[in-house]
Amino acid sequence: MKLKIIIAAIFTTCISCNTDTTSYKTDLHVSTLKNNILLENATKKPFSRPQKKDNISLTITGKSILRGTAIFKVTDQEGNEIHCESFPAKNLIEPEYRIANSTLQEAHIRDVVKNYFADNTTFIASRQ
Repeated sequence: MKLKIIIAAIFTTCISCNTDTTSYKTDLHVSTLKNNILLENATKKPFSRPQKKDNISLTITGKSILRGTAIFKVTDQEGNEIHCESFPAKNLIEPEYRIANSTLQEAHIRDVVKNYFADNTTFIASRQ
């Protein structure tokens, strides 16, 4: 009799515990990412096909701009991902700013992201 009660208690405990935390973890991950966005610039321009405008974005995430991650992402009009590339945000620094102090480098990265989609800009995802 005690064995049946113990088995029933274990069974009830297992059933009552909700192990489906996928939704919670996903929501937490998305909100964490949104909180860590430091810089962002986006536009709609032809990328995959000349006659269609795709959504193109450059985002810097992380705890600081210089140590952050740059994400270059392209999605079509339906939201399907065409291209996504991540690389250190420091790769956006032009050669003449590589020896500058951290304040100037950070200001330069801000300027690069702000002007990344200027009309005559060629998209270079991960600068080396």
